[in-house]
Amino acid sequence: MAGAIRLPLDLMTTITAIHRVTRSLVLAAAACLVTLGAVIPVLAQTHVGFASAACDSIATGKLATFDAHTECGWLTVPLQHSNLSGPVIQLGVVILHATGKSPAPDPLFMAQGGPGGSTIDIYLPLLKDSPIRQQRDIVLFDQRGTAHTKPNLQCTEVNDLLLRTVEMDVPDAESDKQNFDATQACKLRLQKDGVNLSAYDSVENAADVDTLRTALGYDQINLYGVSYGTLLAQHVMRNFPNTLRSVVLDGVVVPRTSFVAEAGRTENRSLSELFSTCKAEPKCNTAYPNLEKTYYDTAARWQQSPAHVPMVDTDNGKTYNVVVNGDTLEGLVFQALYATELLPYLPYIIDEASKGNTTPLGNIGGLFIFEQSVSYGMYYSVTCAEDSNFDPNAVDNSGVRADIIRRQKRDLQQLKAVCNMWKVDPLPPSADEPVKSDVPTLLLSGQFDPITPAPNAEDVARSLSNATTFVFPNTGHGAFQSEKCASRIVAAFITDPAVKPDGSCIAGLKPPQFQTQADIISLPLLLKLLDASPSVRLPLALAGIGLLVLLSAWLVIPLSWLIRLVTNRNGGTLSLAAKAMPWLTLLNALVLAAFVGVLFVLGVRMAQDNDYLVLFGMPASSRPLFMLPVVSILLAVLIVVGTLSGLRSDGWGTVRKINRTILALASIATLIGLALLGMLITPLFS
Repeated sequence: MAGAIRLPLDLMTTITAIHRVTRSLVLAAAACLVTLGAVIPVLAQTHVGFASAACDSIATGKLATFDAHTECGWLTVPLQHSNLSGPVIQLGVVILHATGKSPAPDPLFMAQGGPGGSTIDIYLPLLKDSPIRQQRDIVLFDQRGTAHTKPNLQCTEVNDLLLRTVEMDVPDAESDKQNFDATQACKLRLQKDGVNLSAYDSVENAADVDTLRTALGYDQINLYGVSYGTLLAQHVMRNFPNTLRSVVLDGVVVPRTSFVAEAGRTENRSLSELFSTCKAEPKCNTAYPNLEKTYYDTAARWQQSPAHVPMVDTDNGKTYNVVVNGDTLEGLVFQALYATELLPYLPYIIDEASKGNTTPLGNIGGLFIFEQSVSYGMYYSVTCAEDSNFDPNAVDNSGVRADIIRRQKRDLQQLKAVCNMWKVDPLPPSADEPVKSDVPTLLLSGQFDPITPAPNAEDVARSLSNATTFVFPNTGHGAFQSEKCASRIVAAFITDPAVKPDGSCIAGLKPPQFQTQADIISLPLLLKLLDASPSVRLPLALAGIGLLVLLSAWLVIPLSWLIRLVTNRNGGTLSLAAKAMPWLTLLNALVLAAFVGVLFVLGVRMAQDNDYLVLFGMPASSRPLFMLPVVSILLAVLIVVGTLSGLRSDGWGTVRKINRTILALASIATLIGLALLGMLITPLFS
């Protein structure tokens, strides 16, 4: 079978990837951060502690990202906290200082997932304007080995392999070998650079959190962890309990179990939630009455004959014709189940793919497949130290769908092989024991979470004497910042952890409101248009230049009329069509300007509001807007007729004939450009 693309089996790729939607929209992105580049050798012994630095030295981005209350710097920590006189490494830190007049003394520390994701990249644009910041500092730090740290354990070899093979139909065995070889090459390079891979585990990571707390002068902190960040937070709770005022665990990992071994069962549960929820909703069931069968029939068909799906790498703007087989299709749906924002569109994406329309799948697939910010060196060091003691052949998959079992077994076998090659020291058995704590702890779960389901939170909460759990019926992996109710609960809890959180807002939440074809005006190129992708620049330029020339008519035509009036030059005889041509041109300029302007405003507003419909098109309620291009087509026909009539008459002088011809051509050029962008008649019937 073809093994087109191997999607990572990690906890946070999707949440990292999904925010690329916002980052990729030029006018909608809050910030667009880039990684620091090549691995830097472990530093010689220097002073352990925090040193302020220019924010651009930590994370480059739009200057608006860093306001007057933002402080940045480098935290120098021991490579191994048991050896304080040994080598050190550095972690990038961004402190969003409180903006209120009387800030609380205890900050909110953020722990990103992955393992291997960048806290700074994700949470800087999301939290810089958070209401929480009015009360207390928010501290963002990149965990050792991730994007904004020295060294960064990113595996460029794996990323390069993806770009070389993404358009190839590679057999499974060869694909696995290539991935293994690239990962091994990454390990050898890191070791050559002096990186001790065994130093990048959760215990050292947790000690970094306490070192940062001390270096910044805080007595106690509030700690938020999502995904792998919840496991890291539990290590902090175990090893540094007195430093914590409150803890929020969002998408909870259970220390004693291997999330990778449980991934098949959790994916199966999440898919069942998707299919049953769609069946229970009349609109979704009417539009997609056999969603599960459609999904697996399409996967089976593509496994035998892979689809070629155009996807854009927003980092370089290049479009790749990605080979997607059944396994990759299922992997993409699995990743999409993480994202609360994508849940309403999953039935639509699956159904459209089954019909041969792969554009919706391609628009989300590019976000996941080309996500290269995760540091896989750190991922393997943490995962292999924490969860490598599993037997791929002994995993209990009773009741799990056969396709999932087959894919999971392959994934686990490859992970086991990588861990055997990676050779890091395992954590002690005590790291798997339940954490016992009386620190006020809030545990959040999403009903559709495909990797850390609600029973995980219940399991962890059993040994926490001061724990509160909430399940959100409309979210995937990570509720905070994805659901307003969850955000309000978190903010209130951090304000006063001694008060039991009020979760009454959950009662008003409904399952995802699934979107059907009737709800969406399909605009395949909208995302590329807003991003000014290279593939749309020519038609965009054609439409833009044409419209500018048309708008110039509002200066040229009235000025020409005024000159003729002052000089009393009436010209020769003109037909009615020729006389109407200038006024029709002015009207057409207004119609097209209104269409482009409103479309642009709606698109940017959707992006700013994190409305992921922008990945697929516009809401059906905006369909009347697309009547304007139809009106413009009729006006353009009349303009061409009037222009031809005027050119044959003696009523227009040479200058007027040239000007009117240019205006007529501008009308045609604008419409051709819009047609190439898919913005003319098609949206009325999509």
